[in-house]
Amino acid sequence: MSTTQTSPAWQSTNSGWTLNGQLEPGADVRPERRARSLSGLPPRPTGETNRWMRLLTNPWTWISVVLFQLYAVTLYLVWRQLSADQVFPEGVIPGLDWATLKQCAGYAAPTAAVWALVFIAFDRFRPMRPLFWLLAFGWGACMSIWISLNVNSWAASLLNVTASPGDPAAQARPAVFVAPFVEEAAKTTFLFLLAVLVRYRIVSALQSVCLAGLAAVGFAFTENIVYYARAMVYGSVTIGTGDVEEAVQQLVFLRGVITSFGHPLFTMLTGVGLVIGLRARSKLVRILAPLTGFCLSAFGHMAFNGMSSISQMSMTRLVIQFVIVIAIIAFFLFRQIFKERKRIATRLGDYVRMGRLDSRDVVNHSVLWRRAWILIVAARRGWRTFQATRQRIRAVTELAYLRDAMVRGIVDEAGHEREKELLGQLAVLRGTALTEATGLRLDIPWRRLAFWRRRRA
Repeated sequence: MSTTQTSPAWQSTNSGWTLNGQLEPGADVRPERRARSLSGLPPRPTGETNRWMRLLTNPWTWISVVLFQLYAVTLYLVWRQLSADQVFPEGVIPGLDWATLKQCAGYAAPTAAVWALVFIAFDRFRPMRPLFWLLAFGWGACMSIWISLNVNSWAASLLNVTASPGDPAAQARPAVFVAPFVEEAAKTTFLFLLAVLVRYRIVSALQSVCLAGLAAVGFAFTENIVYYARAMVYGSVTIGTGDVEEAVQQLVFLRGVITSFGHPLFTMLTGVGLVIGLRARSKLVRILAPLTGFCLSAFGHMAFNGMSSISQMSMTRLVIQFVIVIAIIAFFLFRQIFKERKRIATRLGDYVRMGRLDSRDVVNHSVLWRRAWILIVAARRGWRTFQATRQRIRAVTELAYLRDAMVRGIVDEAGHEREKELLGQLAVLRGTALTEATGLRLDIPWRRLAFWRRRRA
C-alpha cells in the first residue's frame, strides 16, 4: 500500500504562524524557548486563536498597566509638591494652581507634538509598537520629572544653595553639576529597560533615537509647563515685574522654539551608544558604548546649562545656533536612513542569492517611498489585503535584521528557527499581499465622488 507524503505547510493563525497549525509532536519546547530567550528572539507562537487570551497572556499588557498606574501616581506627587506654597524670608510664593497649569500646557503642547512627530517619522524601516512610543513619552513626562525634581532638590540642599524665591535646584551649581547627570539617567532608564526586555526589536540607531527622543520630549513637555507656570505665578505676586503675559511669551519662544532641541539632542547620544552596544559582538564594546553615550549626553547637557547660566547671548546668536543644531540633527538622521536602506538591501540580497526571495523584494523593501506606496494601495483594496501587505513588509524587514544579527554573531543557532518561520510566513502571504510597487495604481472612484458633489450641490 502506498502512502502519500505531504510537505510541511505553514498555516496562519491570529497569533502568528505555526507549522501545520501546531508544534512538532514530541518536541520539548523548553530548550528551544531558552535558546531563543538568550538570543533575545520572540518565542514560537502557541497557536492560541482567542484574541482576549493572547492579550491577557502577553506580558507587556501587565507591564503597561503597572507603568501607566505608576505614571499617574508620580504625576500626582509632582502636582502635590508644586501646588504647595513656598515660604521664603522675602515672602510667600503661591503654589501652581490648576488653571495656570492648563494654560501653560497649551503653550508647551505644540513643541512636544512637533518633536514627537519628527522622531516617529524617522522610525519607519522597522517601527516600534505605538505602545512603546507612548510608554517612552510617559516615562519622560512623569517618572523622569518626579525623579529629577526630588534628586535635584536633595542635591541642591547638599550643595548649601542659599534659599531664594524660586526652586533652589534651579540655581547655577546644581543646574550645571547635578541636573545633567540626574536628568539624563532618569530619561534613559526606560530605554535601558527596553534593551533588556526586547533587545531583539531594537535593531537600528533610528529606533533607539526615536525612543530616546520621545522620552526627552516628554520630559521637556512637563518641564516647560512647570517653568511657564512658575514664571506666571511669580510675576503675578511680585511688584515691578512688568507685563507678565509678555514675559511668559518670551520664555515660551526661548524654551519652546530656540532651545527646544536641548533635551532630545542630549538623550539621542545615549540612544546611539546603546544601539552600538546592542549590535556589537565584543563584550567590551557592549559595556563601553552605552556608557560613552551617556557621558557625552551628560557633559553636553552640562555645557549647555553652564553657558545658559553664565552668559547672556543675544537672540540672533541663539537663532543661529538653533539652525545649526537642527541641521546637524537632520543630517545625522537622514544619513542613518540611507545606512539602514543599504543594510536591508545587503541582507535581503543574501536570500536572493540563496533562492529564497525574489530580486524585486530587495528594491521594494529597502526604499521607504516604495513601501509606503504599496501600503497605501493595499489599504484601498480592502482590510485583508492591507493586513497581509503590512505583515509581509514587517516580516521581510525582520528577516533582514535577523540575517544581519546572525552575520554579526549576535544571534546563535536559534536564529535559524526564527528564519524558517519568517520565510514560511512570506510564502503564505505572497498570494494575498501586494509585493511590487512599480505599476501599482491607486484606484480612486472619481465618478462616485463627482456624483456625490453634484448631489450635494
